[in-house]
Amino acid sequence: MKKMIKMEPATTGGHRVQPRGQARVSSHTSADALVPRALIAQPIAGHLALDFCNTAGEHLADEPDELLVDWESFLRWAAQVGLIGPESYSKLLKHPEPLGAVVELREAIYRVGLAAAGARPLSKRDVDFIRERGDARRPEIEFQDNTGRWRPAPSHASEQLGAVLGTEALSLFCSPRAARVGVCEGGKCGWLFLDESRGKRRRWCDMQDCGSRAKARRYYEKHKGESDEK
Repeated sequence: MKKMIKMEPATTGGHRVQPRGQARVSSHTSADALVPRALIAQPIAGHLALDFCNTAGEHLADEPDELLVDWESFLRWAAQVGLIGPESYSKLLKHPEPLGAVVELREAIYRVGLAAAGARPLSKRDVDFIRERGDARRPEIEFQDNTGRWRPAPSHASEQLGAVLGTEALSLFCSPRAARVGVCEGGKCGWLFLDESRGKRRRWCDMQDCGSRAKARRYYEKHKGESDEK
């Protein structure tokens, strides 16, 4: 499986996925230690809404590798990308919600992202759906040390975080930066990113992942051809 980081379950009976690469970790404060360090997905996109789309591996496959396997994994991802704080992670973990609406929103954003990258036609239904979700009530905001944090209500966390993610997506897609949305060329990877390179030349989600494998494949094919000619 691709881009799947080993996820240590926060509670007994948690799900595991196959290990994929080395999780990048950073120094922790005592509050940060509340959130497991193993990454749900590498934040390579350069934008929150696109990183949200990238919580499925091999996203162009008929059956993508789902990384948001349960409520804990969604909260962990939200904490790791700074959408919520570690205190909210711990609080919301005690109030699990179904992930159907979260995944439905992600897939709508993903399809619009693919359209922005020129990989599929734009669906007005997807845009309207994202706008509807974005119009929902957002979480309360708490400021600490001059830094704001979203503080979702335990009874409406998925809806409120969906409002933030939907608004982030529309803010991107309705801006000149939408022309910078790219899609990884690594087979069925399909991860999205903002291509800030000069001349928009970025091809891979990560040179250490799809880029490295493409390079190895070209090397193999080149030398295989040379061997066949001998």
